[in-house]
Amino acid sequence: MDLEQWLKERTFHHSQFGDLERLVNLKLSQGLKISLCFPALNEAKSIGKEIKIIKRVLMDRFPLLDEIGVVDSGSTDRTKDVALREGALFFSADNCLPEMKLLRGKGENLWKSLYLFNGDIIVWVDSDIRNIHSKFVYGLVGPLLTNPNIGYVKAFYRRPLRFGRRVIPGGGRVTELLVRPFLNLFYPDLSMLAQPLSGEYAGRRSLLERVPFFSGYGVEIGLLIDIERQFGIQAIAQVDMDERIHRNQAIESLRRMSFAILSVLINRSEQLGKLALLEGLGPQIHLIQKHGSDYLHATEEVHGKERPPMITVQEYQKKQGILEDDQALIRGFHADAWKLINISNLIQERLINLVLAARSKDEALTEMVDLLRAGDISQNPPAILNLLRAREKQMTTGLGAGIAIPHVITQEVTEPVILIGRSREGIDFFAIDRKPVHLVFLILAPETHRNRYLEILSSLAGILKNNKVVKNLLEATTPSEVISILKKYETIIRLNSELDGKTSSMERQSREF
Repeated sequence: MDLEQWLKERTFHHSQFGDLERLVNLKLSQGLKISLCFPALNEAKSIGKEIKIIKRVLMDRFPLLDEIGVVDSGSTDRTKDVALREGALFFSADNCLPEMKLLRGKGENLWKSLYLFNGDIIVWVDSDIRNIHSKFVYGLVGPLLTNPNIGYVKAFYRRPLRFGRRVIPGGGRVTELLVRPFLNLFYPDLSMLAQPLSGEYAGRRSLLERVPFFSGYGVEIGLLIDIERQFGIQAIAQVDMDERIHRNQAIESLRRMSFAILSVLINRSEQLGKLALLEGLGPQIHLIQKHGSDYLHATEEVHGKERPPMITVQEYQKKQGILEDDQALIRGFHADAWKLINISNLIQERLINLVLAARSKDEALTEMVDLLRAGDISQNPPAILNLLRAREKQMTTGLGAGIAIPHVITQEVTEPVILIGRSREGIDFFAIDRKPVHLVFLILAPETHRNRYLEILSSLAGILKNNKVVKNLLEATTPSEVISILKKYETIIRLNSELDGKTSSMERQSREF
């Protein structure tokens, strides 16, 4: 999707979603739950009005929202009392997921809200909006309910600056002076976002749980970069909310905000190969201050850590009921290290089909299972097909990036089996990124081989997250070449792991001396 098309098809005005009865019907017909979260820190003066207005319109009159709650960073004012009085849920971020290291910041509150709230769609609205209106919620939810290909929606608006009784145009200073130039240089697909740092946005859980969150000021720009990278610009939309009036930040706050955001932009750009750093970035801002007739050196520290995708957190997996085999896939796809086994030794050429005719998920599963009969692996493919269909209803195995790994434990096979299919045209597999699937890896195993089955899933997901592997597999011309490609990358991964281990050992030894 080019920028002109994106601007035309992914930019809306809140008035397009003003028919609240229609939105409620869409929510109900899709079987969705929607949660609204206010991240807060000492917002007693404004949080009550926000909750009251939105609850009255979007819960009492039109049941668009299923939950309204506050995730608090340790307020010392009456934020908690006010929120509870107005009928909102209240959570302390410090008490959530206590087994993980304690962090503070807006991004931390947003990340933990994925664990605390139950919605299929999560809406985040800042707690300091003075001209609060229900449009800040239904305007964000609207695109998600009307277009299944949209996964993340940002608000944009005019932000006047208040000086006493005077109101002048302005706002968005960090955006215009820092973020927009950087995006145009390094992330041009994100350059059409009117307000990349806006504090109001909404997304599908299935998307949000798979991206990391920065704990502090960098959360908004980090989410945009990671969502665009994983799901494409077509998954992002923006909605014009006209005007937003809020408490203006002091220049000292803007300095810290700019530092944190620039740190995220530079670090993520290095990770993505867009630039190279010769040395690491520190957390300190160095300042010059005048004290009487003297000039003094002062420093400020700005800390921001990166939380992993929520779907990788064990407590979240338990709460969401994610099955053990899906946990293995998640571990391989998201973790930096996993147990690698030689899956290439388990693959037979006769179980590889490089010309799948299927265009739908069910057709693909049927065509893949037919290989079992041809390969004399199982005499009851229909039973396996029914198991796979039931398994897909629990969670899609379309992992994104053109890859699907359907899998199931079945007594219809006597040992682990790996089948591979490729489609040039692409298969509608209901993948998490909504993109067509071109490579299908079907994994089967009996209960007696469960541990091996889990190792295969984790190893395969870990190998396939390398774009070069996927590219090579798409270009392979024969089944034997497919096996050779997998064998080659298994060797490369193992060698890199051994080198990393030796490097870490040498670093430890050097520190000891």
